[in-house]
Amino acid sequence: MNKFIILILFLISSCSLHAKQTKSLEFSKVLDKEIPLILEKSKARGIAISIVQGKEVLGSYSYGYADAENRTPITHKTLFNVGSISKVITAWGAMKLVEQGKVELDKPINDYLKSWKIPNSQFDANKVTLRNILSHTSGLSLSGYNGWSAEDPLPTLKESLEGDNTGDGAVKVIHEPDTKWSYSGGGYTIVQLLIEDLTNQSFSNFMTENVLFPLGMTNSSFDINSISPAMLASPYDENGNKTAMVYFTETAAAGFITTADDLAKFNQAVLKNEQGNYIGSNILSNQLIANMIQAQPHTGGRWSMSYVVDSENKSLGFAGFNRGWTSLTRSVTDKNIGYVILNNSSVGGVNNEIDQLLLSVIKGS
Repeated sequence: MNKFIILILFLISSCSLHAKQTKSLEFSKVLDKEIPLILEKSKARGIAISIVQGKEVLGSYSYGYADAENRTPITHKTLFNVGSISKVITAWGAMKLVEQGKVELDKPINDYLKSWKIPNSQFDANKVTLRNILSHTSGLSLSGYNGWSAEDPLPTLKESLEGDNTGDGAVKVIHEPDTKWSYSGGGYTIVQLLIEDLTNQSFSNFMTENVLFPLGMTNSSFDINSISPAMLASPYDENGNKTAMVYFTETAAAGFITTADDLAKFNQAVLKNEQGNYIGSNILSNQLIANMIQAQPHTGGRWSMSYVVDSENKSLGFAGFNRGWTSLTRSVTDKNIGYVILNNSSVGGVNNEIDQLLLSVIKGS
């Protein structure tokens, strides 16, 4: 390689580095100015944010308290429950089974379930498939879960599916599949069972081995018993009062525990590397990822398997809400930038305000 080519490559690399440093400073300036004001005027206690561009980390930010009473600060190691963002991570585990040839997207999911089957109702359960479960067009019931308190014995997956789940109801087909979008957390509990039935592993172990560790998410888990309680933020309600932790059998739908930095690594999976491949292509093929993130039929162009598709902002994302926790993740694919906002309170409006701040910086680039 001659000296001229080496010089050109050096200049390109230097310009790229300078652009990323400039963008990182823009984020820091906006966040450091605005978020303390947002926290002061709200009853939210703490915020953790991580921003990535391609394979690079642009910034990791923390504000407020993991435990306000003890003035324990949020750090990049603080763990949060991320509610329904659990679902989009679960979708990657389900698609891993598709890649391995263990399940087909458009065959009846009852064909693969062993320990429990979707019961027939006035609608045909054989029309429920992995594709329509992941895109919330399966016709299945049960939008979300309330969770259990620490002293309650957790039901099994089968017991939960049959209705032992703090009043959320049994999972069944309540409208014709593949006709309309209808959010179903219960469908993701079926996916959790599917993974266990087909792999003879616990759901948590399968996800750790096949999704989390390959993405470098070493501080995350679907098993709350495997994490350090000292690193978990305290949850607060919408009035800023400390509230009890909620526990889930249905971890695929609502039970994922992670840090902002780890979750940002998950955002990177749908961003591109220097070769133009998805960064998550070490888990799934480029073709399967492209299929997974496309808007699906009967969703009004708004849902893929299982990201929310925001065509206006050219992004893929999700939001999570459990008592004491709110979270938001967005990957702006045309800018190759992703970010996460984790909040240890039920004050979800704070996340939306920060989301708009981050989008304004990204759109200004």
